[in-house]
Amino acid sequence: MANKQNSKKSNSIKNSKEPHLLDSSTFSSDNLNNFGEFQFNSDKTPNNVLKFSNDNRTVEWLKPYEASWIPIPTKSKLHSGKWFLEFNVEAMKSGQIGVGFLLDWNLGPDWGFFGYLGASQTAWSYDPSTGDIVSGTDSIHGNLPKFNGDSGVIGLELNLPSRKEIGKFTFIIDGVRTPTKELPNSGAVVIPAVCLLSQGQKVTIRNLTRLD
Repeated sequence: MANKQNSKKSNSIKNSKEPHLLDSSTFSSDNLNNFGEFQFNSDKTPNNVLKFSNDNRTVEWLKPYEASWIPIPTKSKLHSGKWFLEFNVEAMKSGQIGVGFLLDWNLGPDWGFFGYLGASQTAWSYDPSTGDIVSGTDSIHGNLPKFNGDSGVIGLELNLPSRKEIGKFTFIIDGVRTPTKELPNSGAVVIPAVCLLSQGQKVTIRNLTRLD
C-alpha cells in the first residue's frame, strides 16, 4: 500500500501545474534533441525600438524608449551536454549592460520582479562595465574583469548534465576565465539572453558549439 501511495504522489507531482524548473532527465526522446533556435526572440521585444539583423543574432537599441532596460531572450534551450557560446558586445555606450542566461521553467523563464536579466534567483548576468556576476538582483561575485573600452567579447561555458548532477557555468571575459559557478538544480535547461540598458547598445550572439 505504501509503495502505491508513493507512486501516486510522484505522479501527481509530475502532472502538477505548480511552477517548477525544467529537468532534462525527464525529457522524451524528441525533446532530448530539441535545443531551440540560436537567435534572439524578436517577438518578445518592443516594436520599432530594437533593430534585429544577422538572422536575428544581432540586436541594437535604436530609438528612445520609456523603460530603463530591455530584456531580450534567445530562442535557444540548451541542455544535456557541454556548450559554449559568445556574446560580442559591439557597443556598450559607456553604460551598464547584461549578458548571460536564465533557467527555463514549466511556465517559462523567470525574469524576476524588476524584469531585468539577473533579477531572479534563476538568472545570471555578467556586467562588463562593473565586473560583476549578478543573480537575484545582487552581485554574487565582484572585482572581475571589465571591458577595456566600449566593446568586448564575453564567452559562456555551460556544463549541463542530463542526469542527476548539478550543472555549472563559467563566464570568459576577453579570454580571461572567471570562477566557475554551480546551478541550483540538476537537468537544467538554459536560455541565453541579454539585457540592454542604454540606447545605442549592440550585441551579437555567435559561435554556439557543443563541446561533447
